[in-house]
Amino acid sequence: MADENRPAAIPTSERREAIVAKLSQAFASGRIEMEDFELRTERAMRARTEQDLDAALDGLSTPTMTPVPSVNPPEFAVDHPRRHTSKLTFVVMGGVDRKGRWTPARRHLAIAWMGGAFLDFREAVLRPGVTDVYCFAKWGGIEIAVPPGLDVDVSGFALMGSLERVAQESGSTDPRRPQLHFHALAVMGGIEVKVLKPGEKWDEKEEEKD
Repeated sequence: MADENRPAAIPTSERREAIVAKLSQAFASGRIEMEDFELRTERAMRARTEQDLDAALDGLSTPTMTPVPSVNPPEFAVDHPRRHTSKLTFVVMGGVDRKGRWTPARRHLAIAWMGGAFLDFREAVLRPGVTDVYCFAKWGGIEIAVPPGLDVDVSGFALMGSLERVAQESGSTDPRRPQLHFHALAVMGGIEVKVLKPGEKWDEKEEEKD
């Protein structure tokens, strides 16, 4: 018989992050929408007991893995078709940089919760067509660098925060050309997208404004 007077177990930071990672995977795979993801993540971060924390996953079943055929036209083929794709960038009360040569998944999720994230797409290996990047910043910030000439679109809004966006088109009508579409939500935080040349630093762009 359980001891009713025994205090409820307090979730560890590792356990909390594991739950948020599962929610992120559910969102990245399209099993939950942004509004549901935000509510569940809020519940997980505020959970005071293990039971409350587990409740953030209520109704989420284990996904069925269905193979997705990859299409890489010769003129836009990636040079490393077996390269591991990145589905998630996640930071809580800290900082993370994702830069250099990396391959974002077709649907990538970036979360900054009381922390900061820097996503650099200038050397990223992008697949043909649209790559959707969902950015969620709460009491934190996400800075995003994109190269000149790449098709970029930014949509979203900020609630008691800021969203600075850019939009650029290459002029190409080829649907197989790589494109980035950022879906941004900033709650008491900030998300900024900038066009930076290779080797150009984020601060250099700020100095040009001054």
